[in-house]
Amino acid sequence: MRMGKTGFGARDRWFLLLLGAIYMFNFIDRTIIAVVGEAIRHDLQLSDLQLGMLGGLAFSLFYAALGIPLARLAERYSRVRIIAAVTVLWSFMTALSGAAGSYLQLLLCRMGVGVGEAGFTPALVSMISDRFDPARRAVVFSLIALGVPLGGAIAAIGGGAIAQHFGWRLALLAVGAPGLLLALLLFLTIPEPVRTDAGDRADTPPFGAVLRRLGRSPAFLHLTFGSGFVGMVGFGTNLFLIPLLVRRYDLPLAQAGMVFALSFSLATMVGQVSGGYLIGGLIRRDMRWGGRAPAIAVGLALPLYLLAIHQSDWRWLVGFLFLATTLLYAFIPAIMTITQSLVEPRMRASAAALHSFGQTVAGLGLGSVVLGYLSDRLAAFLYAGDYAADCLTSATARPAAACLAASADGLQLSMQVAASVLLLAVVHYMLAAKSLPREANAS
Repeated sequence: MRMGKTGFGARDRWFLLLLGAIYMFNFIDRTIIAVVGEAIRHDLQLSDLQLGMLGGLAFSLFYAALGIPLARLAERYSRVRIIAAVTVLWSFMTALSGAAGSYLQLLLCRMGVGVGEAGFTPALVSMISDRFDPARRAVVFSLIALGVPLGGAIAAIGGGAIAQHFGWRLALLAVGAPGLLLALLLFLTIPEPVRTDAGDRADTPPFGAVLRRLGRSPAFLHLTFGSGFVGMVGFGTNLFLIPLLVRRYDLPLAQAGMVFALSFSLATMVGQVSGGYLIGGLIRRDMRWGGRAPAIAVGLALPLYLLAIHQSDWRWLVGFLFLATTLLYAFIPAIMTITQSLVEPRMRASAAALHSFGQTVAGLGLGSVVLGYLSDRLAAFLYAGDYAADCLTSATARPAAACLAASADGLQLSMQVAASVLLLAVVHYMLAAKSLPREANAS
């Protein structure tokens, strides 16, 4: 295949562009609840715990549970068709969320989004592993994963503006529809990559064999735990940053979305690209850098994150959070590709699903719920009165000043407390570094 100036041929560039666009809308549909969540909270009179369940637990339980069986399908059948089908499903369920008439209906729609998105990442990682050589996989996945920060920025800016001027329901409908067209383009233009192993479907190892293989892999387990703890802070920030900006700094949704795009989405993009290129060179010299580099980055990110959340001026928050997020997300996509070097080809999709399972359950599921619970409890502690009765069941369109101050302080403190789990991520990444050379060479 002829290579262009970028190092990729025309077909590979289209692969990167289209899969990056699908990944972008994957993340838009996942994160749009974070953007319009404060508007939904006021409209449906929800607590932060309910918002955490809506934005995290409802999505992540189905995402994580179905990711594994869908990954098993990806090891036997066309990954292109699987990605096209799940893209249609999650896009439709996002659009349908805009018609939800109650919290329960919205919760069920978010579960449907999780079902759809569960099949995407394992199939994608498996396709990358078969289409590109090992030295380029981290770069390829990091480039495609640029869809995550781009999606976050588009959801924050566009979704915030639509929600502010036309309501949160139209915002959900607007971001759900484009995925249907992208699924059709994928089905029509991307061929199924030839698998690098010579076996057929019958040669796919049983799932029990995959579990035994990964259960005996300290590197895989520590990388997954480390990414899970990073996810608790990252997903929690993603879900609750805009509510914090609205409550603490009195920013309108459109401006809060812009701040989110600058301090979180743009920083994630910078981190992923630089980290993807950097770690590729480092692990060619010494595989232990696959654990060391994330540990160093997360260790540096922790104090910057605490400084950011503590700021009384949102402009300082933008600066510190930009630096913290750049470091926090520098190596997350690369870690996914590193785990692929620990297993045989027919186990790759399952390994990716299990890694995503740990990261999603700990990060998006438990993290968002714990953060929401802490926020409610701390707000109730700081409020002089009955917080639940006065602030969560009021029929007024905007909470009283005392309620708003308590909810802002409670959320700010809960985000600072939750950040302490990054210390556990550093420990797990350093432990993974010890095992990576031996395990990667043995695979």
